[in-house]
Amino acid sequence: MATFTSDEIRAEIKRLVARVTEREPEEISDEAHYMEELGVDSLMAMEVMIAVDKKFKIDIPEEEFNHATNVNASVALVEKWLAQGNAVNA
Repeated sequence: MATFTSDEIRAEIKRLVARVTEREPEEISDEAHYMEELGVDSLMAMEVMIAVDKKFKIDIPEEEFNHATNVNASVALVEKWLAQGNAVNA
């Protein structure tokens, strides 16, 4: 199973959020609230969630993913699921 550093996870999440919000990854701060500050709607959030699951070969439940409201929270969530070893066979 592949292992990822926090920095790699953070960079990937920023890249994905940047893509759906049509921004540059550098414009997205670790604490910026997805909906309030970046304008992420539920459809965009779903797109990011699916891409995160595919990239890291995990399967985060939607209810849990919805609690991650910024990059820092998303990184922590991905790290938690990677640590649990709940990898999806790809």
